[in-house]
Amino acid sequence: MLRSRRGQCRLTIAAGLFAAGARALALDASDVLVYSVGPVRVLPHVTVSGTYDDNIFYQGNKSLPGVRVEDDFITMVSPAVKVQLGRSLGNHIILSYEMDQSLYARNNAQDHRDHLLSLNTHLQGNRLSLDGNDSVQFLSGILGGSLVQTNTQNARVDRTVFLDRYRLEYGLTQKISTYIEGSYDATDYETGTSLYDANTLRGTAGFAFKITPKIRLFGEGYYGQSAVDPNRPFNPADPTSIKGPHLDVLGGFIGASGDFHPKLTGSVKVGYETRSFSNSSADEASPVVEASLTGRINDKTTAVLSYSRRSSVSVQAASQSFASDVVSAGLDRVLSADGKWVARLGGNFENDEYENVGTYRGRNDKSYRANFALTYNIRLWLSTSVSYEFEKHISNELSIIDYEVNRVSLRVSVGY
Repeated sequence: MLRSRRGQCRLTIAAGLFAAGARALALDASDVLVYSVGPVRVLPHVTVSGTYDDNIFYQGNKSLPGVRVEDDFITMVSPAVKVQLGRSLGNHIILSYEMDQSLYARNNAQDHRDHLLSLNTHLQGNRLSLDGNDSVQFLSGILGGSLVQTNTQNARVDRTVFLDRYRLEYGLTQKISTYIEGSYDATDYETGTSLYDANTLRGTAGFAFKITPKIRLFGEGYYGQSAVDPNRPFNPADPTSIKGPHLDVLGGFIGASGDFHPKLTGSVKVGYETRSFSNSSADEASPVVEASLTGRINDKTTAVLSYSRRSSVSVQAASQSFASDVVSAGLDRVLSADGKWVARLGGNFENDEYENVGTYRGRNDKSYRANFALTYNIRLWLSTSVSYEFEKHISNELSIIDYEVNRVSLRVSVGY
């Protein structure tokens, strides 16, 4: 009876969405999808998706006895709203909210609701500019990657994720500018989990020089601290209840950004950083890289390539950090003359190498991801897509679960 009611609920949601789409087709879309209150615009949006996932608990060949790979069909309903003051490409302040409701066909205990709130700010004057991004996410889904839980009966983990980044730049002359950046990110896991809460605070100062109207060179230095805190009462016999030392990071970059060619834009920077824990338990130094390039192959095809090498603090063990190498690539292709059919192909590879000290000395995790999507933009405000995703995670650490996941999704989106 419960499954029958849930099935009727999904049919009702789908019927309502398509009925709303049919009514919207008969009206001017701006009448129902854009609301203006003086200089403020309000843009509602809704997405409904259905996903078949063949391994919802991220289990694999290192699973404990009795734990099995399980598939399911997940329906997600995502209403959202954006409140915008100013123009997207000019000075603006944009506040966005989205709610994601996930419903599992068989594993009802994994049903959950996520909330995502973000604020984007861009203010540009004659010499001074300010860019800011703030977000907070209230999440409660199943953890993947190296954080997979072995207890699949209660696989969901409540957590709150904070991210704040601001950049203030001042133009000294037409060619020379200086800037400062500040960033803060943190993840707060629910009380009782074996994972540590983690937070990172970083400050950056730099300068830039335009060597051409479209290309500039820059140099910057940064200092930051990362810290972890346990999520359970202190117990000397339980390592995960002991507060870990903070990690100090000091480094710098030199790089270039802009239009390197009429068909190639992006940013490339390379540098070096040192890392040390406050209790002197570990001390490392290594190169760091951040690169992102976008190439327009022709009028219908665009390619994106990025690479980064950076350090992170582990949330699974105190006094433990690791270096991550991440390579990502994507290809977008417009398939039809009217631009309504678009194909997207992408993937990335991540390699995490832990230091040769601590609980996870010599640990090496690898993650592979690939995706393909075919989108039909029926209107500027109405689109549908079908996609496939593949994910694989392997580790040389016996306590970390290796797994593979395949997902097939169908989505319908209404709104600007």
